[in-house]
Amino acid sequence: MVRMSVCGAWIVGLALGAALPWNTLAIPEKVVVATGDAAVKGTGPEALLLAKDEAINRAQRRAIEQGVGTIVDSETMVENFQLLEDKVLSQVKGYVTGFKIIKDNNGEGGVYSVTIEATVALAQLEKDVKALNIIKAKKNNPRIMVVMREFFEDPEYGADFAKGGEVAQSAIEKEFLRLDFPLVDKAQMGEINERDEKTAYNDANKAAALGKRAGAEVVIVGEATSAQMDQSSPHGVAVFHCDAQISAKAVKTDNAQIIARESVTSGRVVKGGRATAAKEALKIAGEKLAQAMRDQILEKWRSEAFNTSTIQIIATNANNDRRRAFEKDLAAIRGVRNVSERSWTNEVLELDLDVDGAIWSDFDKRIEGLPGVGVELTAKTQNRIDCKLKDKAAPAQAGGMQEIPEGK
Repeated sequence: MVRMSVCGAWIVGLALGAALPWNTLAIPEKVVVATGDAAVKGTGPEALLLAKDEAINRAQRRAIEQGVGTIVDSETMVENFQLLEDKVLSQVKGYVTGFKIIKDNNGEGGVYSVTIEATVALAQLEKDVKALNIIKAKKNNPRIMVVMREFFEDPEYGADFAKGGEVAQSAIEKEFLRLDFPLVDKAQMGEINERDEKTAYNDANKAAALGKRAGAEVVIVGEATSAQMDQSSPHGVAVFHCDAQISAKAVKTDNAQIIARESVTSGRVVKGGRATAAKEALKIAGEKLAQAMRDQILEKWRSEAFNTSTIQIIATNANNDRRRAFEKDLAAIRGVRNVSERSWTNEVLELDLDVDGAIWSDFDKRIEGLPGVGVELTAKTQNRIDCKLKDKAAPAQAGGMQEIPEGK
């Protein structure tokens, strides 16, 4: 049994809003004062140093937050603080160019508190925050579905799919939900049987069909296995050592293109029960996978938005003359880098085009006006156009327009 989740696009700038109000005069740097606190865990000099480092890190993040506040309005900050925290505030070294400690309580009362005077590089910060919003607008908020097979490797009974549960699946979903991506209710979507999800993992076309059926633009399919590595009994108490592995791929649902692939391991997890250790390992591996896939998919979307994107065109009614004219006209469009014919069977033409990301938003309008062949659009998704080819109408003649029957 596999749970499906459809997620709103989680590209970096997703929740920053459709249009952010930027300051008209960008300030290269700004000096701000910020305070960070951290609990002192343990005793001795090492515990104090660890707490001090964490307090400084938090102070730097708050300094960056103040810098972001000079770039976007307060309402945007409140509504989208979680994404800003995850995607912008975490880049401390990239934005804080220097700082000095102006107040230090040395960990009194079990809480280490430091106040710093930090220099924040607003020019780079503003550039990055703007870029996040541009990516979101260009990619039209792709939705994501997650389908994960999960197993426990029992030392006595071997791999057991039924015992795998939905631990890794839930960890991945939780990471997406943490970034405020909506999930489709399992009861609403129904269930996927084991055969369907197994074939989806092994076949990108099956994965794409599965995701498309759910209304997603990208589907992440994977397999997760948690196995017992060792068992020990320190002080007479049995503990279990488990490790989990997950392999997954992300597939565009409209053209079955694989845009990300990743394998992760949890590392050794030690717990007092076999099932507890196995589930914790799956959870850790799921969190790692979500972060790795997020970064790869984001980079792919960024590249497509600002560089070159591969799109698919399926054209029907493509006899040989229309086929040749269509490919010639497409290659002549400014911004089309390459036209590759994948198949041509029974007057159905399948093409892959490498196009500049800047022209994709209105590419459908461009092909409707081709000079050598008539094009009737029948469908458009984020990475694919479906159309029907026609002969161009003859120019007007004296005595009236000559009509040419469709498809002739």
